[in-house]
Amino acid sequence: MRFLAPDMAQWLLVAPLAFAFWFLFMAARRRFRRQFEMGARTAALSRLTGWRRDVLVLLASLGAIGFLVLALMQPQVLLEVRMPEFSRQDLILILDRSASMRAEDVRPSRFARAVHEIKTFIDERPEGVDRVALVGFAGTSVVLSQFTRDASAISFYLDWSQDDYQPQFDTDIGAALAAARDLARKDTLPSTKVFIVLSDGEDHGQRLQTSLMRLQAERTRVHTIGIGSPADVPIPIGAPGAQRAFLTDESGKTVTTRFSESTLADIAARTGGRYYRSVTGAELAGAMRDAVDQERRQVGWTTTAEYRSAYRLALAAGAFCTLVLLLIL
Repeated sequence: MRFLAPDMAQWLLVAPLAFAFWFLFMAARRRFRRQFEMGARTAALSRLTGWRRDVLVLLASLGAIGFLVLALMQPQVLLEVRMPEFSRQDLILILDRSASMRAEDVRPSRFARAVHEIKTFIDERPEGVDRVALVGFAGTSVVLSQFTRDASAISFYLDWSQDDYQPQFDTDIGAALAAARDLARKDTLPSTKVFIVLSDGEDHGQRLQTSLMRLQAERTRVHTIGIGSPADVPIPIGAPGAQRAFLTDESGKTVTTRFSESTLADIAARTGGRYYRSVTGAELAGAMRDAVDQERRQVGWTTTAEYRSAYRLALAAGAFCTLVLLLIL
């Protein structure tokens, strides 16, 4: 135990003074009773008369003084706190950049809302998440950002992807998973790698089954988040403007896209991850936080010693002694 204001201990000198007053009062009372022979008659009037009451008054008074002075000294006790220690986490975001992600069934668009929610999550990422990497994919996959602790670097590549209005045709989720797997395997720092796929679920590639088999063999879990509505919606092309153009096929018919859940749900189920559904986009940040929590691994315990203030306990004890004293008197 230590005291933040040890100089306040000088107020304990009040205790001997209180004892002296009590002793003088007891002596004067005894002389008065002997003089008028009132001792026996006074004792018969109340149970609180006599030496027991006198001792209780003394103890309550000294207790009130002692505890109140102890509170003024601001005592602190040394406590050991045992906290769980978790492994460091590195997050790999696998973001769908295909043309269908420009659909506006989610405002302002599937891709724009995903970018916004990812940036918000990274800025407020959980304490256990150390670094973040970004893989973008459509018909081909590209590592947009290696593992980094710099949130602004991830934001830069997200903004660059959002401002790139060149249509990215086809979707190969298998190739994206392979790129993310290679990225994780090449990293030399030990950590738990958290894989999160954000997509509208369409897949036209041929590598998905191979990638899933490798991830399963390595016991790597992949969490998937699907964004979009089940309705058929057109696919805008070009930068937003007064006159919007939509993707058409060779016959001039407008091409539509629809959210596909089966592929994303299958990826999560086969790898042991979790599948999340986002209809409005507002669910994305919460889904990413939950996916990160799913991958937390406790590796041990950390014991720290810290001082905790105990003046409230001393103050409460002093108040109790004061109350007892008031009830006796």
